[in-house]
Amino acid sequence: MRYETIKSVLLVFLVITSGVLTWNLWTFHPKYEFNDEKHVHEVSISDPKDIADVIRPVKLLLHTDSGHFGIVDEKKVGETLQELSSWNFYDLGNERVYSQDQIMALSQREKSLELIFPDLVPFDLYKGILKFESERLPAGSFDRLVIYWEDESKEDGTAYFIASKEGKVYESHVNHDYIQALFTRLKNQESQFPEFERYELPDGRVKYLPAKETVMYRYNYYADYIDPNKFTRALFKDPSLVRKTSEDSATEKFRDSTSEMNVDKSTSTIFYVNPSQAIDPAAGQADMDLLKRSIDFINEHKGWTDNYKYFSVDPSTQKVTFQLFLKGYPVFNVEGMSEIKLYWGKEEVYQYRRPYFSLDIPLPHPEKVNMSSGEEVMDTLLADPSIDINKLQELILGYRIYKNPENSKVIILDPSWYYLYDGTWERFEAKDVRGNLRGLG
Repeated sequence: MRYETIKSVLLVFLVITSGVLTWNLWTFHPKYEFNDEKHVHEVSISDPKDIADVIRPVKLLLHTDSGHFGIVDEKKVGETLQELSSWNFYDLGNERVYSQDQIMALSQREKSLELIFPDLVPFDLYKGILKFESERLPAGSFDRLVIYWEDESKEDGTAYFIASKEGKVYESHVNHDYIQALFTRLKNQESQFPEFERYELPDGRVKYLPAKETVMYRYNYYADYIDPNKFTRALFKDPSLVRKTSEDSATEKFRDSTSEMNVDKSTSTIFYVNPSQAIDPAAGQADMDLLKRSIDFINEHKGWTDNYKYFSVDPSTQKVTFQLFLKGYPVFNVEGMSEIKLYWGKEEVYQYRRPYFSLDIPLPHPEKVNMSSGEEVMDTLLADPSIDINKLQELILGYRIYKNPENSKVIILDPSWYYLYDGTWERFEAKDVRGNLRGLG
C-alpha cells in the first residue's frame, strides 16, 4: 500500500511540473536589447592611449636669474608633468582679458616656469591630469601654464592658465612647498637643459630660441606597415558591404554606398571620407568637445600606431590634428606621412587622413647633425624680403620624414628647422629660405 501511494504522489508531481514547464514555454517572450548607438567594430590596429599620453606640453621654458632654459626632452617634460599632477590648484578665478603685451610680461617673468602646449586645451578635458579644487571649472581653454616661484614667506604660489590667442587669463594658486620643491629640482638640473635666448621681433613680439647650435641626429628606421584592410573594418559601418573599386601600383580604393577610402601606396597613407557628413562652411560651429571626440574616435580602433601627440584644433573647420613626435621634436611631411588629421561632420567623422605605417626598428649608427642657433635662422628669415613679419608665427626644431628613394622599407628622418608661416609649417633651407616642401618631404 505504501509503495502505491509513493507512485501516485510522484506521478501527480511529474504531471504538475510538466504543465508548468509547458505553460512557461508557451508564454515566454525573450527580451531583446536594441542599441541605437553607432556600431564600433572591434579592430585592434595598435594600442589605445590615455588623454595624458596624447595631450602634453611640447616645451618647458625655465626663466631664472641666470638665464632662460628650454626643455623638450619627453622624459624630462614627463617628470615635471607627473609632479604637477600631484598638486592641487585652487581658487581658480574667472577669465580676465589681457592685452598681448600684458600676457608677454606675465609669461616671461624671472623665476617662473612656462609649460607650452601646442594649442588650446579645454579645462574640462584636462581635469583628469591636473587636480582642481573646484568641481565647476571655467568653460574655456588654455595653451600655457605659468608658475611663479614666489617669496618663501608666502603661504601659496601663483599659477596662470593662459589662452594666448584669445587673450584670456585664469589665475590660480598652489601650495608654496610644491613650487619650492619643483624649482629646486629644476635648478639642480639646470646644466642639463639647453640655454635659450630672448629674441625680439621687429613688431615687438618675443621668442625664446636655442642660443647655441643643437646636436641632433639623422635617423633611419625600418617601417612596420599595417594592412589597410584593417582600416576598412574599423571605419566603414558594415565592412561586409565594402568593395575594392580599383587598384594599381600606386593606389587602392574601397567604398560602400556612402563612404570611400583611398590608399596611397607611395606615401603609405589613407584618406577616408563620408560625403553625407559634410557641413556647410558658412554654418561653422564652435565645438569644445572636438578634441575629446577625436581621441575617443582613434581609441575606438586603437589607431595610435606611433608617438602621436595633440598638435592643433580649428573649431571653424571642425579639424583636429595629431602630430608624430621623435625625441621630443615634431615630425613634418607635406604629404601627410607624419600626422593624423580629422574633420568632423554633422554627426560623425567627415574626413580622416593618416599614415598606415609605424617606425619600427632604428638602424644603427645615426648620423650626427649640428643645427644652427635659433638667432642665426631667425636673422636669415627676417632678411628675406618675401617674408611678411606679421605672418611669421613660430620657429622650432623638428624632423622631416620621407621614404628612402632606394629602399621604400626604410624611413629617413632629417633634423630641420621649421617655421609657422600664415598657418602653414614650412621647412627652412638656408639656400632657399622659403623652402620647397613639395620634394621628398
